[in-house]
Amino acid sequence: MNQVSGARRRLDRSAIALGVGAAASPLLGLGSQTPPRLITLGTIGVIVTLVLAITALAGGYLHVRPLIMAAGAGFVAAAVLQTVQASLGGANTLGGDGSIVALYLGFAVGLLAIGLVPVTSATSAANAETAVNQLGTMPSSGPPTSPTVS
Repeated sequence: MNQVSGARRRLDRSAIALGVGAAASPLLGLGSQTPPRLITLGTIGVIVTLVLAITALAGGYLHVRPLIMAAGAGFVAAAVLQTVQASLGGANTLGGDGSIVALYLGFAVGLLAIGLVPVTSATSAANAETAVNQLGTMPSSGPPTSPTVS
């Protein structure tokens, strides 16, 4: 297992949570009427969703950022595919509608944000804090003053 910082570990747990949510999301389409059935998704769409969810789970569990980003990019691709096919009519590969586009985009934004956020090491964070402390503090009241030029 890779050694990771506390910040990275929190981000990885977030990726795992999004992966679990994505894996559970096909359950939102089980009902036969609108109130319990919140999304429309076909068999291929369920398979795509589960594969991307497993990718996000694996990336979070193994602390592999490229896997997390790949899952996010996969959700973007699935949302684009659904949008293009819905606008052109005809084939509907994923068997979804606008509800699945919104769901996929939510997972995509979350996973890509987790994968792309920069995580600083403890040493660089301590150096940044030291630099801020050396600059001094701002006055507690009134606007900041600028140096006068003679």
